[in-house]
Amino acid sequence: MLAVEGLRKTFNAGTPNARVALDGVSLTLEEGDFAVVIGGNGAGKSTFLNAIAGEVGVDAGSIRIDGADVTRLPTHRRAGAIARVFQDPLAGTAGAMTIEENLALALRRGSRARLAFALGEQRRERFRVALAGFGLGLEGRLGQKVELLSGGQRQSLALAMAILVAPRILLLDEHTAALDPKTAAAVMAATVNAVDSARLTTLMVTHNMQHAIDYGNRLLMMADGRIIFEARGAEKRRLTVEALVARFHLTDDKMLLA
Repeated sequence: MLAVEGLRKTFNAGTPNARVALDGVSLTLEEGDFAVVIGGNGAGKSTFLNAIAGEVGVDAGSIRIDGADVTRLPTHRRAGAIARVFQDPLAGTAGAMTIEENLALALRRGSRARLAFALGEQRRERFRVALAGFGLGLEGRLGQKVELLSGGQRQSLALAMAILVAPRILLLDEHTAALDPKTAAAVMAATVNAVDSARLTTLMVTHNMQHAIDYGNRLLMMADGRIIFEARGAEKRRLTVEALVARFHLTDDKMLLA
């Protein structure tokens, strides 16, 4: 499914400001794996997701999706296989367009077809079903401009767009961090439902250690551009926040303990 081998990336290489962001990262995700990544600031988490998505070129290593080497492909050439939801609710959606127009765009992810909005009732019903699970009433507001939505509503739309056409890989970059607790819980519930029902291969970055323990079948910890720990199965289920803090001395102010 996803095979990452020996990824290396140094920003500002050859200068006094050189910083190693990825230091030989390797990871294999099987079909349906839901891996949660934690780590302090500067651990390399976001750079890792950016490399997989094609937003950042790597200095060495390879990225394969379903056996195809995509290491040097630009972001738009990977878009048919990879969907991503960012931390910022404003990212990933077009504010000046309506909810249904945004969802119509999502249907064409990775397609070279000319953009055309054929918004018949059958398609609108598909959109309503995709939005109903969030419990925010968006399914009844398809014609509303996205710029008028709250942050939680907009993030829910971004997730709905990401999973509307099931991607081969779903990247979640702290996608509930900017939301209030109630909305974050709703978005996480919708995320788990989507991942489980479609068996989406998912990589989720979070600073919430309790989420890292509660969700997914694999937990990865990064530090200094490397994966330094992995737990899965029974070992993951036995983990506690306190044990992780004690074992890895996590003192980063952004790491949320619950």
